[in-house]
Amino acid sequence: MGTLRWCHLGRVGYDAARALQSRLASARATGTTGDLLLLLEHPAVLTVGRHAEMPPAAPLPVLRTDRGGKLTYHGPGQLVGYPVVALRAAGRGVRGFVTALETALCDTAAVFGVAAHVRPGLPGIWTASGRKLASIGLAVRRGVTLHGCALNVERRAAEGFGDLEPCGLSGVRTTSLVDEGARPDLTPADVASVLASTLARRLALAPERCMPADLEPSPSFAAATPAPDSDCHGHQPAP
Repeated sequence: MGTLRWCHLGRVGYDAARALQSRLASARATGTTGDLLLLLEHPAVLTVGRHAEMPPAAPLPVLRTDRGGKLTYHGPGQLVGYPVVALRAAGRGVRGFVTALETALCDTAAVFGVAAHVRPGLPGIWTASGRKLASIGLAVRRGVTLHGCALNVERRAAEGFGDLEPCGLSGVRTTSLVDEGARPDLTPADVASVLASTLARRLALAPERCMPADLEPSPSFAAATPAPDSDCHGHQPAP
């Protein structure tokens, strides 16, 4: 059985996290590192997929990304997962990988007492009330996944969307694990190990935690990255 190494990075600036993921994806494509899962939070920001329209005005910084999907929000209280996983090398397809990621998110929600499900044609996971609990947006480069998922853990994560239509879905509203009945003091750090374990299981891999220093970050990332589980300010998913 292969291994999925995972690392909880705390709160990290969006650009710094993307730079790290891109570097690790290049290493994964050449076989100099194995499959990885980065778990973190971002300061409040809006991101837009590669083919989506930029909003004419927004209350937060808006960043263009190379993932699919439309406008979405990321912020404190939301657990973002960036899988750096080889698809071709392991005989995986994009559709199968998305299914594994969605199922792992549903498994994770269930651990905290929240029932969630998928909806055909709408990436992400949903509650029985029709609210969106987690988003998914992927890109694949040289057979390796980029971007990933965003799971709303705390109420402030769902509240951060405000009147924004998540991923451009008209009439859809977001929710969080806490809003759906999880314990009120639940944090993204509490959820990280569960998501890592459930995704590893769905990919038939063994989870193995590593520390940020084990990732050998570039100097620019190291300067922007807090220690695990810290709450300093620096910044996808993605729809």
